[in-house]
Amino acid sequence: MFYPRLIGTILLCGLGLWFALTGRARFALGGDADNTFKRNAVIHVNARGVDAVAIGVFFIGLGVVNLALGIRDRRRIAVFWTGAALLCLTAVYGAVEVILEAVR
Repeated sequence: MFYPRLIGTILLCGLGLWFALTGRARFALGGDADNTFKRNAVIHVNARGVDAVAIGVFFIGLGVVNLALGIRDRRRIAVFWTGAALLCLTAVYGAVEVILEAVR
């Protein structure tokens, strides 16, 4: 069935497009904020500007790769490598930011 994968792609690309167009990405990853017995492991993300655009491009890349997994003809290869290139661009951006921060 192709429709659930298409819905997932639309949701991922829509979320990424929202982050990229608004220039703000604010969300929490993992953890349990209400747990009082062990350390709170929530990672809070509050990115603005180019960082938010990079996070948006990451989600768009995930959506495109998700779409490629559901395609069953020759277009699959081109769609997959487009998504992989978007994911690699965000990885390169993150690596450059880490290097620049380490140099400062």
